[in-house]
Amino acid sequence: MKAAYVGITSPGSTSRMRAEWLRKLTPGWEWEWMDTDPPLQDSARVWRTLAFRAKRGHAVNRINEMVTRRFRDKSLDLVWVDKGVFLRIDTVRDIRSRTRRLVHYTPDTAFRANRSSHFESTVGLYDVVVTTKSFDVDDYKRRIDPEKLLVTTQGYDPSIHYPRHTDDERRREALFVGLAEPDRERCIAALLRHEIPVRLGGRGWGPFVYRYRSNPLLAYEGEDIFGDDYADLLSKSWVGLGLLSKKFPELHTTRTFEIPACGAVLATEQTSETTVFFNDSEALFFTDHASLAARLGPLLRDDTVSSLSETASAGKRRVVADGRDYESILAAILSDARLSLP
Repeated sequence: MKAAYVGITSPGSTSRMRAEWLRKLTPGWEWEWMDTDPPLQDSARVWRTLAFRAKRGHAVNRINEMVTRRFRDKSLDLVWVDKGVFLRIDTVRDIRSRTRRLVHYTPDTAFRANRSSHFESTVGLYDVVVTTKSFDVDDYKRRIDPEKLLVTTQGYDPSIHYPRHTDDERRREALFVGLAEPDRERCIAALLRHEIPVRLGGRGWGPFVYRYRSNPLLAYEGEDIFGDDYADLLSKSWVGLGLLSKKFPELHTTRTFEIPACGAVLATEQTSETTVFFNDSEALFFTDHASLAARLGPLLRDDTVSSLSETASAGKRRVVADGRDYESILAAILSDARLSLP
């Protein structure tokens, strides 16, 4: 079997994690990785910005030229495209003509914040289209045969996301790593007002961190925290904040499973999906920032932290038992009857 993976394979990225698990799950297959990130990152900033905002310009041209060149004269059994928002229709048609089965996977919303005219024009060319966003299902069904659609959940990498520290080594704090958004800033501000230590990481937090620069309860770890560094931070903190984006109706995120996988307590918003994944003994649910702060304070100040330890352990057991890891999720996709793979 010959296969190709088209997507970002930069170390620490979730797409790299998926690429590695696909290769582990298919011993004996010949995999070729086609990294779409270098043509983007090697372009001038103006072209990168235009690519992200409008999905066009010099950087997008370079990505398509690289992919087309790499597929020249190939004949494959499977091509897995991860987040194909930059691939034009001529590129996808060329890939389609060179492979027996074509899969598209994205952990992102496809018709809101990450909308791409390229993807919308090519989505019908794939044999199987995988989404983790249940709120996108109707949009997909308006564009493709519903039989092609496969809905799964976000996941975690068990080779990276696992407990790395003992309970005695964990810090009595809440941790959030991710992009700054207004609602997330309001959440962190509420925790600080209730004298709860918070550790932050991710992009866009500069102005917020500056405003709270004199507050000893706030620690900032920097912008780029991925892979092992991210998992280590989670493993050192008692509580991980599974804050959802408000740019679209997100119901769960990768943090939903990465946090408990690392042995921290998941503090997450109560949604129709998070309450299916966990019960009250496996996660700490909240509906507003004030209620979150009111619950976190006593738990973090408890001399024994026994309640936190029990919740963390129960959450870890649940994600393992339910197969929320990439190995289980990708194995299920590869074995789907619509792909007819050996």
